[in-house]
Amino acid sequence: MAKKATMMFEIDEDRDVVEVQIQIFSEDSMGCDATFVLSQRARVKDHDPVHESKSLYRHNFRTDQRTITFTFPTSEFSGFCYDGSQIEIEYQGVLKIDDAIFFDTKVTEEVTYNLLKKPKIRRDADELIDPKDHFNFFTNLRAIPIRNQLATLVLLFVGGIVITVNSVIGCHDQVSLESQTYLYSHTDSDGDSASPLMQSLMGSGAAGLALWWAIRRELRKYMKFRFKSVPGRIDRTTSVPIERLVHGSTRVELNDVTLRVVACNLEKGQYMRGSGSDRRTVSFSEPVQGVLLYEHKARTIPRKQPVENYFPGNVEFAAMFDALYPPAVVSESHGLFVYWEVQLVLDKFVDQELVGSVTGLWEEDFFDDGS
Repeated sequence: MAKKATMMFEIDEDRDVVEVQIQIFSEDSMGCDATFVLSQRARVKDHDPVHESKSLYRHNFRTDQRTITFTFPTSEFSGFCYDGSQIEIEYQGVLKIDDAIFFDTKVTEEVTYNLLKKPKIRRDADELIDPKDHFNFFTNLRAIPIRNQLATLVLLFVGGIVITVNSVIGCHDQVSLESQTYLYSHTDSDGDSASPLMQSLMGSGAAGLALWWAIRRELRKYMKFRFKSVPGRIDRTTSVPIERLVHGSTRVELNDVTLRVVACNLEKGQYMRGSGSDRRTVSFSEPVQGVLLYEHKARTIPRKQPVENYFPGNVEFAAMFDALYPPAVVSESHGLFVYWEVQLVLDKFVDQELVGSVTGLWEEDFFDDGS
């Protein structure tokens, strides 16, 4: 079938505009209402992805001529093209011509818009952003207040019973007739076969993760650690003394303590898993392009002393803007985000983390010239 229309883009950097040229070939498409929409799309690299898009610019017109040309400012772009580990971010122009009763003419073209020259995407940011937490459970337990010790033991006891009972039920239902199962069915809501044992294991796994998160929260009570003052505006020139950035006080003496400030980009998206009634949406947040902004190790921090006094120097944020991509947010669940945090890494106790605010970051500060 012959094309009814084509669409081409040309970015004029001197005038900071994008020129759109539409060519109409079909007589049926002449004299019709038409719409051009520029969208930003986050495409998830998965076999069962959930993509997301947002509309950036819309132009309504009539096809009164064979060749139609119009421009829009490059400021309508809210980001850049990006090819990462888990997601791609692209721009897409869609032309719709109201020239049929049922199937209107639709032309889709990608718009390449690369503004930044950054280092090649690093895929080893996990170790920097989420280092393995080494701690002694009983040493840590003794260091927290009595009420938190009791809460931790209750969580362990109740959680252990729930997970054990759930697993036993899963094993029973797996080998039992459908009429004799307690909780888990051999079929899902669509009538397809299902494994009671796998269902119970998934439930136990989810309960175990929730339990572990709650226990770690209690184990962190051996000290208080918080932000003291975070600049409302962070740019390439921002330099903050540690003693002004954080404040901490510990109930016990701490040894071999490392304080780090790290930053990264986060690739966020969603994909689908399961089938039938078990089909669910899974969200992910993958760190990439990690960068270390500050690191210092203190041999000993006495109890009840200000932790910040043992970490000299400033956090220099310039490296974050040199190494990372600016945020390209398509939605709350999709896109490329900027993330930074303060880490207090210890051997015998659960590590502490403080997540920094990114509301004071401006996109233009991430450009190579800082303009």
